[in-house]
Amino acid sequence: MHDDDVKRFPSRRAAITGASAGAATLWAGLAFAQGAAKFKFMTPFGYSLAFAPVLYAKAGGFFAKEGLDAEIVGGKGAALAAQMTIAGQMDAARTGAGNYMVARVNNAAPLISIATIAQVSPFFVLSPKGKALGEPATFKGKKIGMASLGGSMEETLNLTLRRAAVDSASVEKVKVADSAASYALVEAGRIDGFMGNISTAEKALASFPGASAVRLDDGVPGQVYVATPAQIARNEAQYVAFLRAVHRSASAIVDARDLEPIIKEIGKSFEIGGLDDMALAKRDLQGNAQSWIAKGRENLLRHVPDLWAGAVNLMNDAQMIKATPDPATLYTNALLDKALR
Repeated sequence: MHDDDVKRFPSRRAAITGASAGAATLWAGLAFAQGAAKFKFMTPFGYSLAFAPVLYAKAGGFFAKEGLDAEIVGGKGAALAAQMTIAGQMDAARTGAGNYMVARVNNAAPLISIATIAQVSPFFVLSPKGKALGEPATFKGKKIGMASLGGSMEETLNLTLRRAAVDSASVEKVKVADSAASYALVEAGRIDGFMGNISTAEKALASFPGASAVRLDDGVPGQVYVATPAQIARNEAQYVAFLRAVHRSASAIVDARDLEPIIKEIGKSFEIGGLDDMALAKRDLQGNAQSWIAKGRENLLRHVPDLWAGAVNLMNDAQMIKATPDPATLYTNALLDKALR
């Protein structure tokens, strides 16, 4: 990132934090007087319980209570979700933190992270128990399947390998369907393993007794919600309302004694495979929820400064980003702070 870019983003960040509390209060009254505000959000890949905070915020009425008419669009790749947000087709999107930092630092992408939803990597590698891919060294010379090439999955794998001094070029990456059924390609010997999120991993383990799952640890925040500073400056109150609704939705999931009613409510509004197996769906959602509070319940949706600072250094050392910007310029907690007042 050029020096001018580093300077430009803090000024935008200041614009985000500078709106008065009175404007937010005014919005709360106007939302219902003038009709719900449209807000479009894109997931990285279709619909799954991995995206439950926004799905339940819609299905459970949390967005409506905040005066938002939210549309949740199932994406076709984390990179595309970010690009659609930059283009103004989406108000916000979910993408990998590592992928976001590369786009922001190397390409001056006009984005800022407004929340960290997964504090740790949400990705697992599925492989046979007898030939499990665990330590990064075991990946060398292997063929790994993933839902998209060049997105957050590949960035997570590459950083994990580079942290362990394993050349990422020594691993062949191929595109496979984002489905637990892709494990059949492993059994057939066509690939050595494939990457999936918690939802995919739980389903694969339930369907294939010979499968094992290992979470990748790349030392970088897992998944974030991104938006453009320009859009936030124009409609800050909507972003505050969005985060308030998502925080309440995610909190309800984390605190629930029984997840079945929540899962059924989500299933009424979104077509998600595997919800007919309630025991599996509960494990799936519970596993995802643990990643949201992996850095403490108090840090739900919050950017943890030490984690982001470490990630910037790791990615720069791995030559994945071309500079080491002030980590605090890559994110804002100001919107979440307003949402939680």
